[in-house]
Amino acid sequence: MDTPHLKAPADILVVDDTPANLRLLSQILVEHGYRVRAVTSGPRAIESAQASPPNLILLDIRMPGMNGYEVCERLKAMDRTRNIPVIFISALDDVEDKVRAFAAGGVDYVTKPFQIGEVLARTETHLALRHLQEELLERNRRYERELALAGQIQSSFLPRSMPDVPGWQIAARLVPSRETSGDFYDLVPLAGGRWGIAIGDVADKGAGAALFMALSWSLLRTYLADYPAAPARTFEAVNRRLLQDTLSNEFVTVFLGVLDPASGRLAYANAGHCPALVLRAGGTAEWLTRTGMALGVVEDSAWEEEQVEIGPGDLLLLYTDGVTEARGPDGEQYRMPRLQEAVRACRGAGSVEVLESVLGEVTTFAREVHIQDDIALVALRRL
Repeated sequence: MDTPHLKAPADILVVDDTPANLRLLSQILVEHGYRVRAVTSGPRAIESAQASPPNLILLDIRMPGMNGYEVCERLKAMDRTRNIPVIFISALDDVEDKVRAFAAGGVDYVTKPFQIGEVLARTETHLALRHLQEELLERNRRYERELALAGQIQSSFLPRSMPDVPGWQIAARLVPSRETSGDFYDLVPLAGGRWGIAIGDVADKGAGAALFMALSWSLLRTYLADYPAAPARTFEAVNRRLLQDTLSNEFVTVFLGVLDPASGRLAYANAGHCPALVLRAGGTAEWLTRTGMALGVVEDSAWEEEQVEIGPGDLLLLYTDGVTEARGPDGEQYRMPRLQEAVRACRGAGSVEVLESVLGEVTTFAREVHIQDDIALVALRRL
């Protein structure tokens, strides 16, 4: 029989208190290209496996002091040895014995007197399965490293610090639910002392959403520079490029505003995004609702452009649906009314305090339920 296709000869630990059995199994395995360690007791098996974990363990059940079930349970309880496949080899042939062996963590069971061909076949099978498992784990680790790097690159797109705009307090937060995010925000300096303010949410998760997010962010920046006073025209250009340059079914919702800090006037367009919230200094709330559909859905879409004035003491809050669609333990969503009350409770607080309070409220609402979606928040308070 061929040996498994491993980088080095597989290391097998054979555990049996009968010297004749040890010699026979060891001889067979060595002749077929394996490296073999042989021990005669449970404690020595555990000590040997801990010192240098083998690729596979062949384990007898009936041994004095510590039987095979106990050895297997001990090995499975330790991080260093829990993933080593264990094949029980025993003269016990009752169903109850086999069930107990599998319950202890064994992957297979061979009864004595054993056939050499059967032992070799099962050994090769479980070594091959273990090898495939290790390859899968390594690929997963590599994928996680790549995702973490992608997340770092993606986060570098976002402003590293909030701009110092006289007369305004500005804060932003991004809380990804995974290594990468489909949410983003941006603050872009424009001609005439104005600022472009954007928040967006790609309607998907994972690596694909992260790539689409990067493209959307880049296009928004590019065309906002071309149309610095026209959010709706910026949307038209971005939408056209997304549909021309991508073949995916992704789309992105975006709130885009152009702020004149001196006057407090905000020209904005809302492409299918969550309504922005303006909390007035007196406590009344105003929602800046959608003015058109999401970007990347339909050609020749059009967006209305609206105007609003942010007065002294007013707060503008932009957010993604990871806030309002967060679910509590009973499945109920957080929703806009709760958000409005959470922001109203922070009336007069600084922008950073408002964002921390909202995130705290959402986390408390979700309690032990993992927040499934990314969360992005931007707060601007006029002093």
